[in-house]
Amino acid sequence: MDLKDFLASRSNRDKEYYWSLVVEPGWIQAGIWEIVGEKAQVVSVGPPTAWETDMELIGAADAALSSVVQNLPEDIKEPSQTVFGVPPSWVDKGQIKEEFLSKIKSICSDLSLNPTGFVVLTEAIAHYIKTEEGAPLNAVIVGIGRDFLEIAVFKLGNLLGNMSVARSVSIVDDVAEGLSRFASAEALPSRIIVYDGKEGELEDAKQLLIETNWDSVDKVKFLHTPKVEILQSEKKVLATALAGASEIANIDVVEKIEKKEPLEEMAQSEYEHKNIVIPEKELSAEDLGFVLDEDVASKKLTQEDVAKREEKERLAEPMQPLANKTRNSFPLTFVNKVKFAINKVFANKGGKIVLPGFRGDKLFVSGIALLLAIFVLFFVFWWFYPKAVVRIYISPKKFEEKVSVAVDPLKGEVDLTNMVLPGEILTAEVSGDKTKQTTGTKKVGDRAKGSVKIQNGTSSIINLKEGALLLAANSLEYNLASSASVSAALSPSIPGTQVVDVIAYDIGAEYNLAKDESFKVANYPKADVDAVAVSDFTGGSSREITAVSADDQKSLENDLLAELLKKARSDFETNLSSEKYLIDNSLTATSSSKMFSNKVGDEATNIKLSLDEKVNALAVAKKDLVAIAMKVLEGSVPSGFVLRGDQLLFEFDSPNDQKEKSSFELRIIANFLPEIDTSTLAGEITGKNSLFVEQHLSLIAGFSRAEINIRPRFPGKLGTLPRISKNITIELVGER
Repeated sequence: MDLKDFLASRSNRDKEYYWSLVVEPGWIQAGIWEIVGEKAQVVSVGPPTAWETDMELIGAADAALSSVVQNLPEDIKEPSQTVFGVPPSWVDKGQIKEEFLSKIKSICSDLSLNPTGFVVLTEAIAHYIKTEEGAPLNAVIVGIGRDFLEIAVFKLGNLLGNMSVARSVSIVDDVAEGLSRFASAEALPSRIIVYDGKEGELEDAKQLLIETNWDSVDKVKFLHTPKVEILQSEKKVLATALAGASEIANIDVVEKIEKKEPLEEMAQSEYEHKNIVIPEKELSAEDLGFVLDEDVASKKLTQEDVAKREEKERLAEPMQPLANKTRNSFPLTFVNKVKFAINKVFANKGGKIVLPGFRGDKLFVSGIALLLAIFVLFFVFWWFYPKAVVRIYISPKKFEEKVSVAVDPLKGEVDLTNMVLPGEILTAEVSGDKTKQTTGTKKVGDRAKGSVKIQNGTSSIINLKEGALLLAANSLEYNLASSASVSAALSPSIPGTQVVDVIAYDIGAEYNLAKDESFKVANYPKADVDAVAVSDFTGGSSREITAVSADDQKSLENDLLAELLKKARSDFETNLSSEKYLIDNSLTATSSSKMFSNKVGDEATNIKLSLDEKVNALAVAKKDLVAIAMKVLEGSVPSGFVLRGDQLLFEFDSPNDQKEKSSFELRIIANFLPEIDTSTLAGEITGKNSLFVEQHLSLIAGFSRAEINIRPRFPGKLGTLPRISKNITIELVGER
């Protein structure tokens, strides 16, 4: 992003508001923000608005902006400066592509917006998460669009690349395809962040990605099963605002300002200015009790003076809690007031400053007391507030066991004695068509024709039927075009004769013969009966063409059926509860309609098939699978290890369909993890630095590595784990 190409520098940005407009294929969302001190404050965010065509885009943008303005405080003027958030596929070489730039121009022209600049959405999200978590992002960011996935990979905050993948029926296959394009020997970050314009669809995508066995996916390598998170759509607006503010004013913090009640707004407007809370009316030194050019010891307060002071303090008291409640930061408010008062007093250079009731050296003591109070508050915050997540990766003891199980749709509950699982029959109707090139060949052409004189040297008439065989000297076969009756020989030297038309048995130029060629007739000895060509045999020809073969039809049907089964499987997984397990090998298909565009042998360069299939499958409850596994493995858990349900994998093989139930070979893959008391372990590492924790955890059997995330993380020796053990969360993860 380069906002400087869009916006000239501004010297005064106080109370200047900006639009954040996130434009994605199918969705658009808006927000309003301003720069206050060292922060970008988002004052209003609207819900996503759907759009499909370019004609609908302007109306959707107008609706998105209007929804934000409705929640805007009355004293805020609607902005015009706009920062756009766009998907990576819209950008090429740091510029918005022309076809998408025209959309942005139409929005700005029709809605009177001034384009300040644009940010690439995935990069803005990565920057936002870095500021939110305090560490560079290691993650795969997946934007789920209507027709495409936008996939970006970040390592230590650095963008490795963006990929745009066309959507298919399986989001897992699409993500795998995109990740496989990142050619690298290193493993991908084990964290996936998904987002789109409609958060309701993200939970299904998250579950599918979580349940995927990534070890079986070619060209995609994770160190361990990736954690999948959903990014709220509101955070895209915050990320766009942060990226814009970062370019405009080097801002690194963004926050959303929640709508306040009227009483809170009154206190806020009266006591708050940027990050320092002060009254609207400037305080003088006398207002705070300071006396100029006088010795307070020699001046006695009258009863009237005392009464005025008490009345002033009484009137000031009711506002203090409101200001504190609004800011939720009494120490900061108090410190800012004192700093303001001291600055005001020292600004009056004309007189001697005397604190009421104290000598001048008491000012130093008051400063020390203030610093001590700040130190105590910091110490309390450092001791009690930090939180930490310690994720321990263990190389588990792997164990596999096979057991024969039956799935019975009529069963009500799992039968651990006979290993019978209750099942659910799933049904889906899918259809589709597919075209492929033909690979078969066929010879076509014409048969040669001619006439022969049949010579009968026998003493009897011979009768030949149509199609009777004639054999030439080169073993080429010919057939009579019509029946013939040849008279007997008049004498041994004068045979009976008859001229008959003949045609070649097959196509080809080799059947073209010259006149006077001799033929053997049917089964008669050539010495008794023969034939001689009375004319040249012509017209024989042949050529080879591309034609439909039986293998072409079979291959096309297998390919299309595999696609339809994949589509049905995706439909099952989409509609199936996360508590159920789909038995992949149980899918069976029955054709209700099958139509090829050409028959076997037809001359064609392509063949098309249309199929309608009814697909059935079986699903079982995951809890029942876990119960089976616990039963089978109850005597196989090594000493000092435990078996957890989330460390089990299942594979069904060899289905054997029966009338009302199916038998399978169930392969159970278990990861045994060390038995660890996490509460005790948390107490052992409280207040320790990361190096000590790593060394301490290395004593655990099978320890591979650890990830320690402390928030907030203090610098240097202060950056230890929390001092309160309940603030430490320990997670055990099996290293795959």
